[in-house]
Amino acid sequence: MAVKIRAAHRDDLDGLAASLGPAHHEFFLNRYPLQDKGLGEILLAFEDGRPVGGVLLNWDLATEPEVRRHLAGVPMIQHLHVDPARRRRGVGTALLRAAEAGLRVRGHRRVLLGVDQSNPVARDFYLRLGYVQPAEPDLRNLQAPSGAYDILVAEL
Repeated sequence: MAVKIRAAHRDDLDGLAASLGPAHHEFFLNRYPLQDKGLGEILLAFEDGRPVGGVLLNWDLATEPEVRRHLAGVPMIQHLHVDPARRRRGVGTALLRAAEAGLRVRGHRRVLLGVDQSNPVARDFYLRLGYVQPAEPDLRNLQAPSGAYDILVAEL
């Protein structure tokens, strides 16, 4: 089955609850205004017309002062999520590569993301695809309500 990736339309977001679950539906629904304001873009992966994954590209200011200090102006990839039944079939990689390509077209040379320390599978995925941990110690062990996370960066 071929995966098709494109920018989300508002009507697409309602289908995310069934495909990705209510928490991910809420995340993308709450971030959709970034796309309307030109501060980001939600990319969705579709198989047979059904959404099976999503990711947010965000070029608004980072909320973390450490990120603003060391990586000012570097866009962020946030909340890469794939339907659990579709994992390990290239959907996540396709979404990430499409996000990177879109950022390159916009003139960006680097991208960053945060990865939960409690998720070694995600960390290994990003490292395998060329993301690295910056040398700055204050970009490690950042705290969020969900737990500690680290910043990873890739050259585009």
